[in-house]
Formats: sequence, C-alpha cells, structure tokens
Amino acid sequence: MAETYWITFCIADSGAEDRRYQALLATVRRATSSIWWTESVNFLMFHSEQDIDQIAGEVAAAFDPSTDLALLSTLNGAQARAIGAFEDPLLFELMPNAVRFHPEPAHAPRAPSPSEPPSPPA
Repeated sequence: MAETYWITFCIADSGAEDRRYQALLATVRRATSSIWWTESVNFLMFHSEQDIDQIAGEVAAAFDPSTDLALLSTLNGAQARAIGAFEDPLLFELMPNAVRFHPEPAHAPRAPSPSEPPSPPA
C-alpha cells in the first residue's frame, strides 16, 4: 500500500555537497509514484510504495551518514527513521517513534549500543 512520507535533511559542508544533494533527490524520485513536493530546499514530501526502511537505506547510500543527516517519517509520524549524524538525543524525546537507522552489511551484524534508541525490527 502506498504511503506518504516526508524527509528533512542537512548535507554538511564537507565537499561534494551538490553531488550528495542530487543523489538524495534522485533517490526520492526513484521511490516516488510521481507525487512529490519539493518547493522547500531541505524538506521533501512524497508518495511511495516502498517501505520506510527500504527508503532509509537508499537515503543513507545517497549521502555521507558520518556527516549528513536526514529524518524520514510517514506523514502521520507513526514511523520515523533518523539517518546519519544525529547527535542530539532530544529528537527521540520529541518524536518517540523515531529510531536510528543503521545500514548494515549482510555479513557483519552490529549489536545495538545500550544507550541508543532501538532500531526498527528486521
């Protein structure tokens, strides 16, 4: 079933910002069913058949998660993924349904740190 998502993001000034921005836009274009709103520079809203974790994985691959960040959410906020360089834990108090998204290689599962909010179920 199609879902409406929004994403807000910050691409760090660490070199190749435009390439990472264009890669992020291309990721959303691939995910969308052609209904998307892009008038705001760092906020996009779009309709997609893909699930939130699939989109989050593609977003993480489009930018540098060690310096960039994105918050991806369903329109109603029931599901949200914090992708990349989030440092302020206040996000998880303000948006309790947000969980850190960690793209993991299939060969090296990573155990969550006890201080991290839970990751989404597989």
